[in-house]
Amino acid sequence: MTKTEGEHGPGPLPEEGGTRRGIIMLMAVVLITAVSAGTIGGYYLSQGERTGALVSLLFVLVIPILAYILYRTMIDPYYRRLEDANLSLHIKQEELHDTRDDLFIKFLGIHDVNYAANSPRQFPQRLKDVADITARVMNADVCLIYRHERKQDELVLAATNGYRQEAVGMVRIPAGQGIEGWVARRIEPAMVKDFVKDGRFKEAPGLALSSYATVYCLPLYVYSSGALMGIIELLYSRARSFSDEEINFFTTLAGILSNTMQNEQLQSELRKMNQELEQWVTEKTEELRASEERYRTLVENANEAIFVLSEAGDILFANEHAVRLSGYGKFDLVHKNLQEIATDAALIRGMLADTVSGGQALRNGSLKRADGAAVPVEASCVGLTLLGKRFIQCVLRDMSAYVRLEQKLAEKEQELAGLRQQRGS
Repeated sequence: MTKTEGEHGPGPLPEEGGTRRGIIMLMAVVLITAVSAGTIGGYYLSQGERTGALVSLLFVLVIPILAYILYRTMIDPYYRRLEDANLSLHIKQEELHDTRDDLFIKFLGIHDVNYAANSPRQFPQRLKDVADITARVMNADVCLIYRHERKQDELVLAATNGYRQEAVGMVRIPAGQGIEGWVARRIEPAMVKDFVKDGRFKEAPGLALSSYATVYCLPLYVYSSGALMGIIELLYSRARSFSDEEINFFTTLAGILSNTMQNEQLQSELRKMNQELEQWVTEKTEELRASEERYRTLVENANEAIFVLSEAGDILFANEHAVRLSGYGKFDLVHKNLQEIATDAALIRGMLADTVSGGQALRNGSLKRADGAAVPVEASCVGLTLLGKRFIQCVLRDMSAYVRLEQKLAEKEQELAGLRQQRGS
C-alpha cells in the first residue's frame, strides 16, 4: 500500500526550502551587520570620533527598520503559508480518518450480510435481514430484493427492509418492463436521479415508488453459471450520488447474495427431487409389498409344493403344501438344502445348474420324507428375481396317485393278458 500524505505529512517543496534558506541567510546578514555596526561605533567612540560613532549608531537604528521590513515581506508570509499547509494537512487527515471509518463500516456490513445470508434461519427471513443491513449501510430509505422466476420470466418481490411488507410475494414485474425489468434483461446496473422522469420507469402496483428521487439497482447474476437470480434495489427520497466505496460495497454484496440465492435454489430443487424420490420409493415399495402378498397368497394356497431356493439349492421359503408333502416343519425346511430331501441329489444338482444358466428344468424323481418314505414327484425349476436378486423357484408335484393308477392299470393289463391266455388254451 502506498504511503498517503496524511500518514507521514507532505515533504517540503523545493521553493519552500529555498525560501527558508534565503530567510535564514538574510537574518544572519542583518545580525552580522548589526554586530559589526555596534562594534565599529564602539571603536569610533573609544577613539573620540563622534561623527563615525553617530553614523554607526544611525546605522544601528536603521537595522530594526530593515528587520521589520524583512519580517513583513518574507517571514510573515512564509509562516502564513506554513499555517495554511498545516491546516490543509489536518483537513486531509480528518478526511482520511473518515474514509477509513467508512471503509471499516462497509467491511462490517459485508460481514453482516454474509452472516445473514448464510444463517440457519428460513430463507425469506434471511433475505429480509440482508435488506435491513444493506439499507442501513447504504443509508437508503428502501431496499427491495426481487427473485427471478425462469418459467414465467418475471421478477417477484422476495424481501424488503420493512417497507410495504404486505407486498412481498405479490408484486410481479415482467422481465424487460420498468427499470427493474431493464436491469434484469440487460444484466447492467442502473443509477438514476429523478428516476420517475426516466423513460424506463413504470410504477409497480402496491409499492408507490414514485415518491422517491434516486434509485440504485443491481442485477443478482452468477457469472460462473450464467444464471440470473434476481435484482436488488435501493431507493432514496433525495437525489444523491454514490462514492467508490459505496459502489464497491453494493457490488460485493450483490455477488454474495447471488451465490446464496443460487445455492438455496439448488438445495430447494434437491429437496424436491428427494421428496419425489421418496414418494416413488414408497409407491414402489407398496406395489412390491402388494405383489409379494399376492404371490404369497397364491403360493400358500397352491396344490403343489413350492420352494424358493438360492442358486446353490438352499431352501429360503416353503409353502404349506411343501410342509405337508415333506413331513418337515417350516423351520426345519428353511435350514436344509433341497438335495438333502431328495433321493437323487445328482438329479437336483443338474436341475439347478440348468436353471442358473438361464434355462428351465423338468425332471421326475422322488422326495425323501421326514419319516423315511419316498414320495414320487415331478420337479419343475425356473429362475426368479426378487428385489433385484436371483433365486430359483422349484415346484414339486405329488405323483403318488398317478403312480398308483399306473400300477393298477398294469395289474389290470396283466389280468387281461392271463384271461386271454386261458381262452386261447
